[in-house]
Amino acid sequence: MNHSARRGEKSELAVASELLAQGYGVSFPFGHNHQYDLIVDKDGSLYRVQVKTAKREGGNRFYVQADADAYDKTHVDLLAGYSEEKEPAFFIPIEETSGKRQRVTFTDLDQMGSDASRQRAHHISDYRFSEAIKRV
Repeated sequence: MNHSARRGEKSELAVASELLAQGYGVSFPFGHNHQYDLIVDKDGSLYRVQVKTAKREGGNRFYVQADADAYDKTHVDLLAGYSEEKEPAFFIPIEETSGKRQRVTFTDLDQMGSDASRQRAHHISDYRFSEAIKRV
């Protein structure tokens, strides 16, 4: 049994469940020839989401391993990161991806020190689904 594939399927279902609980419509594409794992419906607008299992980088910082060049913005709108360790999922517009690691922190903003630290932190508050789709 491929544990990596099972972990990915679990992440996809967890992200879909979270979005459904927030009132969004969620569909799964048929087959495996798509760059996206989910289609999310928000008020009639559809967003294609590639789900990745997130890993802890240290402290309250999590990342998804995703080569930004592997996804075409004409086929994927958002990368979603899900970790069993931390809720909720985070969403990164594909246009904002660069490099291989896409990072988000869950540290409280008031515990981050300087304004400069807060601005470059990629804080979860900017990466919730409702916030991320504003930048798509």
